[in-house]
Amino acid sequence: MLPKLRETITKLVDSESLVKEIKSRPENKLDLWSELKIMSFTRTLVTVYSTTMLAAFLRVQLNVLGGYMYIDSCIDDNNQKSFSLQAAPDVQQEYLSKVQYLLLDGITDLTKTVTEAVENVLGKLSLQDSMKLQDMEDCLTKLRGQVEVLSSDNDVLLAGNMVHPLSRYMMGAEGGNQSSCKLASSQESIHRIMQETRDVIESNDFCLVLNNCLDIAFSRLLDNMAHFFRPSVQGELSNRDFNPYKTQLPLAKVIPMMNAQIFTLCSDAPNQFVQELLLVPFMKDFAANIYESFSQVKIHRADP
Repeated sequence: MLPKLRETITKLVDSESLVKEIKSRPENKLDLWSELKIMSFTRTLVTVYSTTMLAAFLRVQLNVLGGYMYIDSCIDDNNQKSFSLQAAPDVQQEYLSKVQYLLLDGITDLTKTVTEAVENVLGKLSLQDSMKLQDMEDCLTKLRGQVEVLSSDNDVLLAGNMVHPLSRYMMGAEGGNQSSCKLASSQESIHRIMQETRDVIESNDFCLVLNNCLDIAFSRLLDNMAHFFRPSVQGELSNRDFNPYKTQLPLAKVIPMMNAQIFTLCSDAPNQFVQELLLVPFMKDFAANIYESFSQVKIHRADP
């Protein structure tokens, strides 16, 4: 899925075409650089957010599905024909395909939100302005503060839980796949599992896990950028003594480095960035709790 995710982002934020135009030495080169400033930060932030959400959402899906498949295996072992399978093959396939919302509509909406935030935070910065790594960290904090807020229609409590502001990019509005007529058995299962998945996504535990994953993701982005704040000639400074926070670069030099982060953060498998998110203890514990909960769901009887 990472190649598709990367392809979607590069199409939505097509900075490559802008770079080619700049290299042709147009008269409006300064304006194009200012546009590239917005696009490079937007593309990287969308990459960080979408990759993190994809990892978290898939982890939820796989453990919800794993719990139901365990129940199905118990049914098969006991030959209980009076009970319906919770996760038949067609249900599994359609359920896992629901991640397409995040990969298409979700990322499109997220890109609009991030673009607006980047314009608000970085719009007035000059290309000649010097930027230290601390300035980069401050900018990212401000950007997160604008992106990770609840919109007016999401600023609600559901069952005592505050909906995470990014949840709307993972599943969209509730009720989109309901029908006034009786649903087929497989569609009824899909609808029920999606509702249960939404309950997980809108829980306090998921909110905490996603926030912790985002902290790690943005920390990794800063680590990647710190490499570029290291001078090419160390002189008397050894690698051990060098402090990247003391180095400053003009914003014009930071932009290309930021623009290229998508190819590191959203690289093909094996992706170390995604692996780090999946293997952190709180993500593993959360996933284990989901599996345990859904492997004990009450078995539904099949229709006569």
